[in-house]
Amino acid sequence: MKHQIMGTAGHVDHGKTSLVKALTNIDCDTHKEEKARGITINLGFSYLDLPNGDSIGIVDVPGHKDFINTMVGGACGIDFVLLVIAADSGIMPQTIEHINIISALGISRGVVALTKIDLVDDELAEMARDEIADYLEKTTLKGAPIVGFSAVSGMGKEELIATIEQLCADVPTKETGELFRMYIDRIFTVKGFGSVVTGSVLSGSVAKEQEVFLLPGDNPKLRVRSIERHAKPVETAIVGDRAAINLIGLKAEDFSKGMIISSKQLPQTTMVDATISLFDNVDALSLWSNVNLISGTYESQARIHLITTDTLMPGEEAIVQIHLNKPAILLPKDRFIIRNSSADITLGGGYIIDPSPLHHRKRTPKLIEYLEGLSKSLTGKGSVSELVSIELRKELRPFTPDEIADRLHIDIDDLKGIMAMKPSGFIVLKSADTDILIHTDHHKTFEKKVVVTLSDFHEKNPILPTGMDANELFGKLGLVKCKVGKAFAEQLLESMVQQEQLDKLGSSYIIRGYRPKINQQTQSEIEWLENEILSYDMEKPVLSEIEERAVDNRIQKGRLKLYLSYLAGEGKIQFYQSDFLHTRDINRVKPTLLSKLVSAHNGIDIPDFKELVGGTKRFRALLTDILVAQKLISLKKEGDTETKILVTPNGRKQANEGIS
Repeated sequence: MKHQIMGTAGHVDHGKTSLVKALTNIDCDTHKEEKARGITINLGFSYLDLPNGDSIGIVDVPGHKDFINTMVGGACGIDFVLLVIAADSGIMPQTIEHINIISALGISRGVVALTKIDLVDDELAEMARDEIADYLEKTTLKGAPIVGFSAVSGMGKEELIATIEQLCADVPTKETGELFRMYIDRIFTVKGFGSVVTGSVLSGSVAKEQEVFLLPGDNPKLRVRSIERHAKPVETAIVGDRAAINLIGLKAEDFSKGMIISSKQLPQTTMVDATISLFDNVDALSLWSNVNLISGTYESQARIHLITTDTLMPGEEAIVQIHLNKPAILLPKDRFIIRNSSADITLGGGYIIDPSPLHHRKRTPKLIEYLEGLSKSLTGKGSVSELVSIELRKELRPFTPDEIADRLHIDIDDLKGIMAMKPSGFIVLKSADTDILIHTDHHKTFEKKVVVTLSDFHEKNPILPTGMDANELFGKLGLVKCKVGKAFAEQLLESMVQQEQLDKLGSSYIIRGYRPKINQQTQSEIEWLENEILSYDMEKPVLSEIEERAVDNRIQKGRLKLYLSYLAGEGKIQFYQSDFLHTRDINRVKPTLLSKLVSAHNGIDIPDFKELVGGTKRFRALLTDILVAQKLISLKKEGDTETKILVTPNGRKQANEGIS
C-alpha cells in the first residue's frame, strides 16, 4: 500500500478544487464563505483510489494571494504536487509563487494539469504546454508531465489518473523512523467521541491506544482512541498518510494553530540555525531583517541574523540564525518559508540545521566552518559520523549513545555501527554500564582542566605529597549533573596516568613528577602544631584554641589548615569529620581495646570501655567515631542508647596480627 500525499498548487480560479472533485467525487470547498466567494480559503482534504488498488491522500490548497500562509501549511508533508494551470490563462503570479514555495519546501516531483482545456483550441493548448515546459526547466519540477484536462467534459481524466499512478510508483518510500510527528491542521468535536484532529503524518507511526503529546507546552499526555485514513478505520497511521485521530484528553481550548502531536516530549525553541535561499526578484536581506516564518501550520514573526554574509541578494543562499517570537517544535531538516514582515510577499525558504543553538553574538570563522559542516551533513554532502561529531561538540560534556541517537533521531544500532568504525571527531570510551561518547576537542579540554586543577592544588598546598581524589576532581570538572560524568572522569584520570600525565598516589592523583616542598620555617611550624596536638594527651584537641595560639605564633588560619592536612597525609593525625586525634593517642589504647574485644564474644559495656580507655568523655566519643569509621569496632544499641561495643571482623584480624 502506498502511503503518499499529493498536494495541489496553482493560481486562484485555475480549477484546483473542481479538478479534485472530478478525480475523487469529493468537494473540498466545504465552508459557506468558500461557496459564496468561489475560492478555496481553508485547506481541503480528500483521497484518490487508484486503479492498482492504492489510495493516496490529497491536500487542496488555496491559490489566492491572501491565503499563501494556508497554502504553505497544506504543502507540508506532501510527496508530490499536482500543479494546476488553466490553459486559457497560462502561468500567473500565484503560479510562480506556488512553484517557488514548492521548490523551497524540497518537493521535486509533480504533474501539471492543464485545466480548462475545452476553452482553447489545439494551437493555444500547445503554446500553453510549451510555455509551461520552458518555465519549469529552471525549477525543481523540470520535466514534469503535462496533461490536458477539462472538469466539464472529463477530458483527460483517465490519462491524468494514469500519470499520477506512475508518479506514485516512482516516488521513493519514506523511512518511517521512530519519532511520530504530525502538525494539526484541523480540530473538531464528534459527539460521543470528543476531539478529533487531522493532519499529514510527517514521520514515524501512531497506533490505537498509544500515548502522544500536544506540543509545544507542558500539556498532559493524550491517548489515541481511534484512527481513520481516507475515511476508513485503521489500526495505525504512518508517515505519508493523511490521518484523522480521535484523542482522549484533548480539550479544544488547549489547542492553538501551529501545534503538533508527537510520540515524544520534544523541546520547544525560540532560536534556530538554518540555511535559507531567496527567490529571484525579491528585495535583498540586510544583516538583521524582520520576516514572517511559516513551517507546516506554525507561523511566527521572526528576526533573521545573517551569519555567512553581510547582505543576502536575490537568488543567493546563506546560513542564518533566526529568533522566533513564539515557541516552536522544529527539528533538523524541517523546511520553512519566509515572507516579509507584513506577510504579503514570499521571500524564500530554507531548512533547519540546528533547532537548539547557542546565541551567535560573533560571526567567527570557526563558527561559520562549524555551521557549514553541519549543513553539509544534513543535506547528505557530509557523513552521519560528522553529524554525530557536530552534535557532541555543542556541549562540553560526555554523552551516552542513547542520548545522541535520541537528539539526532537516528537508530541506535546505526549509531553503534558508526562507533565501531572508530571515526575521527569523537572518542568512544567503554564503561561498565554503557559506552561514553565525547568530542575529541572536549576530551582535550577536560585533560587541560585536570592539569590546571591539580597544578592549582599543588601550588596552594606545596607541602602535601598527595593530590586530589577522583571524587574531588569529578566535582571540579563540572560533571555532577551529567549522566555518565563520574564514569567519564574515572576513565579520563586513568588514561592520563597511562599517558604519563599524572601519577596515582594511594587514592589521589598528582601531576607527574610532583614533589612536595618544605622549607625550614614550614617544618618548624608543622612541628609546633604537632606538639600542640600532642599536648592534649588523652583529651580531644580543640581547634579554636589551637588557632588562637597559632595566631600568636604568626601562623595564618589557611596555613594551619594546610599543616593539618599534611599531618593527616603523613599519618600523624586521624580525622573524623572536622575533629581529629593524634595517632599516638589512638595507638596507645587501640591494641588493648581490640584484644579485650576479641576475647569478649558479646562485646563490652560502656562503663568497661570507659575504664579500659580512660581519657575524657569527648576523647572517648571521638575515638569511638574514628574506630567505627575504620570498621574496627561496631556499636550495639537498644533504642537510642549505646549499650555495647563489639569488634568487627576487620578489627579481630588487626588484633590477632598485633597479638601474634
